[in-house]
Amino acid sequence: MTHRSSFAFALCASLAILVAVATFTSHAATTSSATSATLAPATRLGPLQPEAVPSGFELVQEPRAFEFPRDHGPHPTFRHEWWYVTGHLDARTGEHFGFELTFFRFALTPPTSSDEPAGTSAWRTRQIYMAHFAITDLDRRAFHASERLARDALGMSGAQASPFRVWLDDWFLGTPPNDTGASGSSYWQLTAADAGYSLDLQLRSVTPPVLNGDAGLSRKSDEPGAASYYYSMPRLAALGTLQRDGKRFDVDGLAWLDREWGSGALSASQQGWDWFALQLDDGSTLMFYALRSRDGGRDPHSAGTWFAPDGTTHALASDDVQIEASEHWQSPHGGRYPARWRLRVKSLALDVDIQPRLADQELDTSTRYWEGAATVAGTRAAAKIAGRAYVELVGYAK
Repeated sequence: MTHRSSFAFALCASLAILVAVATFTSHAATTSSATSATLAPATRLGPLQPEAVPSGFELVQEPRAFEFPRDHGPHPTFRHEWWYVTGHLDARTGEHFGFELTFFRFALTPPTSSDEPAGTSAWRTRQIYMAHFAITDLDRRAFHASERLARDALGMSGAQASPFRVWLDDWFLGTPPNDTGASGSSYWQLTAADAGYSLDLQLRSVTPPVLNGDAGLSRKSDEPGAASYYYSMPRLAALGTLQRDGKRFDVDGLAWLDREWGSGALSASQQGWDWFALQLDDGSTLMFYALRSRDGGRDPHSAGTWFAPDGTTHALASDDVQIEASEHWQSPHGGRYPARWRLRVKSLALDVDIQPRLADQELDTSTRYWEGAATVAGTRAAAKIAGRAYVELVGYAK
């Protein structure tokens, strides 16, 4: 979600979290999407402006050495981070689904701060977590999304590196709860449930993590610290079950994990972003985020990564990728979203059409945005190519 929250992190993560924090009182443990949406104010971008970022947090300023599996876990010296999973699932009985499960961590005070409330209450915390769960039910032409918030206290939410786990209530991503990690598990578990839908998946990485930007440093503007550490796991084999209204479906498919952390805020000239994650049938993947300026143009810090079938990666600058929206969708809640795109990368001889599988995949959460499953069809080097995608659109809601 910068493509999602500090623009990748701060953006989506903070977009929703920052504002929701202001209304999160000490007696609330978790809250549903309906509650948080009611409490949140009309504007979500104000807290992301530079003057809203407190001091005391570590800033992303230069490349670092990534270490896995440690970096799957939390980075508490930074203000915010997120774990973002999207995917496409096919049932053995022929049904088709898209899904999203995202966890956001947001620090209220720096870890070295002495600004703590008096007393020794077990409810006291320095950070909160927010999570979004969404299902695109393609056969029913239906979309369901929900949101939860919880403080990092009393086991209600949290994250750890060894073994890797992040959770909020019973929504969970990481090494299975009954596994200490000592056996070297080769898969993660993903579980979530809400309002008639539940998901229980095993995720196994098909490719190694892909570092985006400059060896994992993704710069979002020229402002100091306006960057994130950003990697993707663009091909996760998914296998498990989805339940709809009590009926169980055995499913398999392909998922995508995006990870970012940082402490930066939006540039005053930036308004939102369009994020594309393409999984193509030749084994390649493409991630690109187009940051939008308030004047409607594209910010030059927009960027992406091409992961080739042979395992090599190529950084994509803003000028490398041309995107044209050909259709639009009007939200019943207010706001007009692009709803079909032509994406071209001349250096890759790639020319594809990206089309949502369902028009209304808008999450009406504390930060209202569009995130949905899409199809990809076109050519690469004059040969036909196809695939699936997830697209995120932030900053269009009214």
